[in-house]
Amino acid sequence: MSEHPGLGAPRHWLLTAAQDLVDTQKVVQIDSCATVEEACDALIEHNIQSVPLYDARSHSYVGMFDVHDLAAFILARRSTRPSSQPGTGSPLSRRVLEPAEPASNDLVGRISDLSHLNPFYSVVPETTVAQVAQVFAKGAHRVAVMQSDREIRGILSQARVVRFFFEHSDNATLAEHQLLDTSLDTLGLVTRDVVCVSPDTPVLKALSLLESHRVSSLPLVDNEQRLVGSLSLSDVKHLARNRRLTRASCRELVQAARYVQGLREGQDKAAIFSARPQATLRYVLAKLIATGAHRIWISEAVSSVTSSTPETTPASNRRASVSSASSQTVPVDLARYAGEFGDRVCGVVSLTDILRLLVDSAPSPRADPDYNYASMD
Repeated sequence: MSEHPGLGAPRHWLLTAAQDLVDTQKVVQIDSCATVEEACDALIEHNIQSVPLYDARSHSYVGMFDVHDLAAFILARRSTRPSSQPGTGSPLSRRVLEPAEPASNDLVGRISDLSHLNPFYSVVPETTVAQVAQVFAKGAHRVAVMQSDREIRGILSQARVVRFFFEHSDNATLAEHQLLDTSLDTLGLVTRDVVCVSPDTPVLKALSLLESHRVSSLPLVDNEQRLVGSLSLSDVKHLARNRRLTRASCRELVQAARYVQGLREGQDKAAIFSARPQATLRYVLAKLIATGAHRIWISEAVSSVTSSTPETTPASNRRASVSSASSQTVPVDLARYAGEFGDRVCGVVSLTDILRLLVDSAPSPRADPDYNYASMD
């Protein structure tokens, strides 16, 4: 596709209006006076990571509650001793433990944006995907597309934008196709400094690592640093239902979360998604969309870590394909691209990484960095 399409040529995906990606969406919202447990029930029931908070008294949205806020709330509660006096402790602890009204400290409205990681961003329906992608590339996970000041048309997420790009990648620019066919190693995503934990690590310690490193997932590794599982912030919402799990190990929390997911969705959700450094971004993108995951670990075989001999592909036919919900079917070489159970983690590819790469490769006109996004943070 030309960098400057002529009359009748397909419009570039970044020029699409945000409203076009949320038109068929049913918006889930909760009252700001709901309890934390009720908010987490909504997250679990609808399989979402965040929910907008609506204040019935002012007839307006007052924030966004997500799993980062829940993790920050749990850590603040646990780090403050019962004997602490009012006015002592960190600002975070005081916000949690000193409610403005009696018995209001468990209300979700009081801990909205407690983590300061995913504030309530709102945009008008005509905002382009390019402008939204610019926000996502800086780490935001979602924006509210407003119908009016008092009505949300839909929530546009990183995952929806990435899927939209992949569905329209047949019309991608030459630079975008070259990006998709570049290996993870060449893109600089193999860092080998990934924060890992053992399956036996206490849940609270893992939460602390998630928050301090501002990440949304941790790989679970054995004593030889081999990948055996994954703990995600999406698992944290189950702590509100079963507070005993705050004293459990990462293994026990993940098992409990997968059990609930299996009951709801009728399938095992315990798969570990990983890819080798040689895998292309196109392969990773297809795998993320096919599985619904928000990140994929980059892993290498233990033999390749200890040996300098390049990994070779057998001459026999070991090719397969990864299919997503779009029309794309990506041929892959399983011996070179697919990670395996027992690999060693050496990096991670998140939706934020992908959107940052796509924004950087976008043709002119680029997303406007000075665009005035309406934010309620």
